[in-house]
Amino acid sequence: MNIAMTPAARREAEIRMMDIRKIRPTGVGGYIQLQDVLQFGAKPDFRNKRHVTALAREIANRNRMMIDDVPSQNSARVTKADVLLYLKRKSVGREIPHSEMRRVIARRMTKSISEAPQYTMFGEYDVTELIESLRNYVEIMRVAGDVKPTVSDLLIYLVARTLRRNDILNSSYSQDKVIIHPHINIGIAVALEDGLIVPNIKDADEKPLREITRERAMLVQKARKGRLLPDDYSGGTFTITNLGQFPVQYSTPIINQPESAILGVGMIAEKPAVYNGQIEIRKMLSISLTCDHRHIDGAVAARFLKDFMQLLEQPLTNEQMCNQ
Repeated sequence: MNIAMTPAARREAEIRMMDIRKIRPTGVGGYIQLQDVLQFGAKPDFRNKRHVTALAREIANRNRMMIDDVPSQNSARVTKADVLLYLKRKSVGREIPHSEMRRVIARRMTKSISEAPQYTMFGEYDVTELIESLRNYVEIMRVAGDVKPTVSDLLIYLVARTLRRNDILNSSYSQDKVIIHPHINIGIAVALEDGLIVPNIKDADEKPLREITRERAMLVQKARKGRLLPDDYSGGTFTITNLGQFPVQYSTPIINQPESAILGVGMIAEKPAVYNGQIEIRKMLSISLTCDHRHIDGAVAARFLKDFMQLLEQPLTNEQMCNQ
């Protein structure tokens, strides 16, 4: 059974020999955090009901340990042996062998950062109207019994159309030339237990939002079931990595070579902003764009973000999303 936990929470639960299935998660996305483990371990039936020997308490105090944190072999008594065993477990780090996926990711990311001089630009954009458009469209799709569209689908749709006007970002660098790709294939980073995989939507600029939604949902499902085919994750020309479900605003994503740029998406946060000359609470989206500086200058990347902003900050009609 795969239970989502932070590394610190998992290590502490192992040390305390807890049944992690009984721990209530409070982290984003259902993750069990360290505080959840500590709170679970602090239940009345775990603390203050056991006798602690004087020697056990002295060793715990000497090592600046909370004696209530120490699990015992005998639930009614904490001894010197329990404290020493707990200390030993706390001092041994947990080893995680590299999976083949992790080895590939490590090689590719090291190669990318060592070969290409990369820089990241940041922007924050008002997407209040755009999100309202999406909300209305989601209801239309629900009534039609179609796949539910997401913010990621909308970003794929808009990025692909921005790349039409800024095709240098849809390219690959080689020693004697830059190749502008004839197709816009948008990769979407999918988080798996062992790492990330990036399937891509082919010719995304030619597809309506409804078709992008269906393809994205299918690719994510195949990725999580380990059923992607080589054609699903090869041929990408630009990648989007979306961390919007986490409390993250900005990141510095690394380019997925041989591509030349990658867009990092942060959370949508409600913030005070000036709108029509008045201060209002607006929905603001954080964006991070990393580019290969060998052939994409800062001004070029800034123009891409300007064009992208113009699409982000205006509402879309249902006709646009369904048919264009």
